[in-house]
Amino acid sequence: MERKFEGALADLLPPLERELRAYAYRMLGGYADAEDAVQEASIRAWKSFDSLADRSSFRAWMYRIVSNVCYDMLRARKRRALPEEIAPAVPPGPPRTERRDDLPWLEPYPDAELPDVATPEATLRLRESIRLAFVHALQSLPERQRAALILHDVLDWSVTDVAEILDTSDAAINSALQRARESVQRPETDVAVLRKREADTADALARYVRAWETGDFDEVVTMLAEDARLSMPPWEYWIGGREHVAAAFTDTETWSGPPRPGYFRHAAMRLNGAPAALAYIQIEGAYRPICLSTLSLDADGKIDHIVVFVLPRYFAQWGFPATL
Repeated sequence: MERKFEGALADLLPPLERELRAYAYRMLGGYADAEDAVQEASIRAWKSFDSLADRSSFRAWMYRIVSNVCYDMLRARKRRALPEEIAPAVPPGPPRTERRDDLPWLEPYPDAELPDVATPEATLRLRESIRLAFVHALQSLPERQRAALILHDVLDWSVTDVAEILDTSDAAINSALQRARESVQRPETDVAVLRKREADTADALARYVRAWETGDFDEVVTMLAEDARLSMPPWEYWIGGREHVAAAFTDTETWSGPPRPGYFRHAAMRLNGAPAALAYIQIEGAYRPICLSTLSLDADGKIDHIVVFVLPRYFAQWGFPATL
């Protein structure tokens, strides 16, 4: 009897794991948190699997369990944030305070771990729904509103299905959706807009990487929006305004000497639905992982937000070498 039970769960759960992790990430804002949430949900499912009478409802059942796990995790700690929500802007230059690893910072998520979808158009919409700006905005919502918005507006569950997953009424879900939409702009769905954004972001990233690897930041300065921001968790460090961001890029103290050719190398990947760069810095004859950069563009194709995540521990986990 126990072996049959193990086999049934083993057949049903793996095809859902990627979409469940992406859901948990949107809820929690942390890559490791999303993994932990799905692992805990799997354990809970294992313990209560015999209570599931209708196997056809397994997907909704798992979403209910993951939602409850996420609720528990969110109640146990503060929401994940970016530096601009924690502290005032700093002058151009390097971080001058201690790292704040005690704070729950927003983290990126690799596209390689997103669920498979059927069409190129669906891929574009999936990437849009995992954009860093959208996930960041979700973190400001109460738990129930956050779950309802993701399940209904992103994952296309009906109001009745969402109510069942979250163990509440249709009226409560409609109310939660209305309040959530007043606070968070829903992801773009127009395919033409998404294709242009994709091309603009890829071009901006190529130019950005070229500037870092050649030590010439003049081109990057022309790419910045007037109100551009630079954020760098885990420090309480962010800079606002094009001139200040440009000054930070070219500050000799920031990079242990003036920007110069050969000091950085980059590996390309996709994070949060957009091209991203994993930066390696030259130390003692080898290039070692240091940070991950994500770019957000405004409607005019200008860079309006650069987030530099100092998370070298994820390089190897995401399949990139420890040194170049």
